[in-house]
Amino acid sequence: MEFSIVGNLKKNKIPDGKINLINYVSETKKLMNIYDTNNITILPSYTEASPNVVNESLARKRPVIIFEDINYIIKDKKGIFVAKRDPKSFSETAKNIIKNYKDIQEEMKKNVLPTKKNMIKQIYEIVESENFFS
Repeated sequence: MEFSIVGNLKKNKIPDGKINLINYVSETKKLMNIYDTNNITILPSYTEASPNVVNESLARKRPVIIFEDINYIIKDKKGIFVAKRDPKSFSETAKNIIKNYKDIQEEMKKNVLPTKKNMIKQIYEIVESENFFS
């Protein structure tokens, strides 16, 4: 089993070895490759507004583990799992995902995720309906 951590690693003191440390990635194709070469995304945040990492992971059909602190971000999305912040709960959640991986990915196909095209369309419709330019 291999783990990857992506982000600003200057702040983290993690022993290298079993963990693949990857600095912040902004290039789309590299980021997609990271999602595609890992099975589960873990978002350890205590607070979040609308985390892009969740939608990006779900778009790549990769389940996400979050913690109880931010379970409000789930809404109607399939493929997000909540664990308690303890090793037993986290381990059970991860094992459940791995055991049911194909079924979870199939269920995730039902997600309606935001896209750039839809966002632009929604903004256009709001601007048009409010007569901003009149």
